[in-house]
Amino acid sequence: MHTRSSEILEYSDCCKRLRVNPRDRDNNLSIFTKGNLVSVLISIFVSVLSGWSTVAYSSEKQPFDVDWACNLIMESVAIRHHKENLSQEIEVINPTRQTVKLVFNPAVKDWKFVQFSVLDHSGSKVTEARAIPPCNFIYIRSLVKTADGDPAIASFGPNLKKLGYEPQNPPLVLSESILHRSSKPLLALVDTGVNYNLPKVQEHLALNSEGQLIGYDFWDDDNRPFDKDPRKNIFFPLHHGTSVFSVLTQNLGDLKIAIYRFPANNMCRFSDLIEHADRAGVRIINLSMGSNSAEDWECFYEAAKRHVDILFVVSAGNGGFNIELNQVFPASFDLGNIVVVTSADHFGHLPKHSNYGVKSVDFMISAEQVDVFDHRGAYSTTGGSSYAAPMLAALATRFLAQNELATTSDILKFLESRAIKKGSKLVKFGWIPDPSDDFKF
Repeated sequence: MHTRSSEILEYSDCCKRLRVNPRDRDNNLSIFTKGNLVSVLISIFVSVLSGWSTVAYSSEKQPFDVDWACNLIMESVAIRHHKENLSQEIEVINPTRQTVKLVFNPAVKDWKFVQFSVLDHSGSKVTEARAIPPCNFIYIRSLVKTADGDPAIASFGPNLKKLGYEPQNPPLVLSESILHRSSKPLLALVDTGVNYNLPKVQEHLALNSEGQLIGYDFWDDDNRPFDKDPRKNIFFPLHHGTSVFSVLTQNLGDLKIAIYRFPANNMCRFSDLIEHADRAGVRIINLSMGSNSAEDWECFYEAAKRHVDILFVVSAGNGGFNIELNQVFPASFDLGNIVVVTSADHFGHLPKHSNYGVKSVDFMISAEQVDVFDHRGAYSTTGGSSYAAPMLAALATRFLAQNELATTSDILKFLESRAIKKGSKLVKFGWIPDPSDDFKF
């Protein structure tokens, strides 16, 4: 997960580029109609739609009346023929002061699809939908609450076929096969969180004596570091942490992992995060993320500098450039307890998209074709430095587990001893071809 500006955070790996950009402020045309058919259609449509945002998790209620929605769309298109200056973005205020926004693309007259959103009284979206001509709905997604008040997304496909609910911040519910073990984690993952209710995730979670996971969500400030990044679109949140976690599990043996969701809305809370991990006994932190703003990471830098007994394994990024000329952070920080990893192919060659730096990037790991599972538990193959880092972090953690008195310096010397002197003009120490074995432990 790397960024191109201080306002942009992105996940950018070779097989998928998931960028998170600040939303542009909408420049919508507000339409207030009275005494005509359009106002009637709008009022009824919005009344139906506004009630959907509070539907319970278990409800089978459809989000709105499709006939009314289609009439609204067609009437808006009809008006376009009489008002040539009508904006492609139409905003309507309903009697309860909720806002409905319709956005026709590329324009109302020749529209290929229309997207509409319903906003609550605070201006936040509660429903988003998209339709194509003549009026076929592709999807509808709505923010709802579970019976316990936890957030979820209700998803509907074509013809309002119910696809299901996607939990957004559920409580941890341990599978019956998972013992309430107490474990002191040597390793922590800091990312967008993980889906901790997948049984194959729970097998590797560090739990305390009460069966609660060790870690914290420093984004939402709760004890549920669930895998989601809603900044680009709250209805289609991005996911990254579970896939990185899956790479750790493949290379970690029986060792367990503490989970932290990074503080995207207040990066200075990294200080609290590192303090929390230190108290939990963590010695190694995997950090597959970054940005090109040193300011974003100032508090991280100061906290990492204080905690010399924690080794931070950081991904180099996937921009295909020298990070000594185009710095990315925290990878470009000059700290003795940061090790930076980039992705190589199976032969130890650096792909064009992998970042490098003979002083700033320490190791290459073969991570161009990595089998992972995602937040749904679905398997796929991906690659990039986000997946090279957890391979090295797992190797370092296994070494530490068998050498409990090892210092951060000892771990770094061990990693250096495992590297083949390859790519000397690209990285500092070279290539570790197989980080999954225990050679030189």
